[in-house]
Amino acid sequence: MAVVAVLCAGLAGSFLFRAATLWVKGKKNERRARESVLAAGDASEFLRSSDVPRKKGARRRVKAQRRLAVERHVPEMVDAIALGMRAGLSFEHAFGLYCERFDDELALACRKACRSWESGLVSRDEALRLMAASENVASLTSFVNNATRCLRFGSPMTHVLDVMADEARSCYRAKMEELVAKAPVKMLMPTAALILPAMLIVVMGPVLLEFL
Repeated sequence: MAVVAVLCAGLAGSFLFRAATLWVKGKKNERRARESVLAAGDASEFLRSSDVPRKKGARRRVKAQRRLAVERHVPEMVDAIALGMRAGLSFEHAFGLYCERFDDELALACRKACRSWESGLVSRDEALRLMAASENVASLTSFVNNATRCLRFGSPMTHVLDVMADEARSCYRAKMEELVAKAPVKMLMPTAALILPAMLIVVMGPVLLEFL
């Protein structure tokens, strides 16, 4: 009976392991498709593609992941602009240098804003506000508001940029700590779904065999 119970537990464990492997592969393929589309700077095309489910939850997750990726690079952008302005560059040249040297989600959004005001479609302040509104990131909105205010009144920006970089970095760190704190709660369901059935088979297998 013990041998039969062990065999049943092994079969159940192999089945659950196979199901978990297929689920992980599907998540990896979805993440690779998302990264390839976001690298091209066209998140809207990814949302309209047939690979993404038409559910609101999936779209909300994609938008949240994009906002998190943008928020991650905000301190890096502010530091790069502050470094360029300390070297004697204007805000426009430092901003354009960041757009040219970096190739992430935030740099792509900044590149679109830079092209829009260089082409004369909108003013510089309006292009920055539209970029902040489209990304919907609190640290980026704060940077745009403070930068436009300093440029309008001629205030020195280096100290303001340092403060904004520290605040953006602290905000992103706090958000990541919150996500890490939620990880054990999210692991309860996969753990229960993968381990409990095998344990039940091992414990209840001999009892069921005795009844049979």
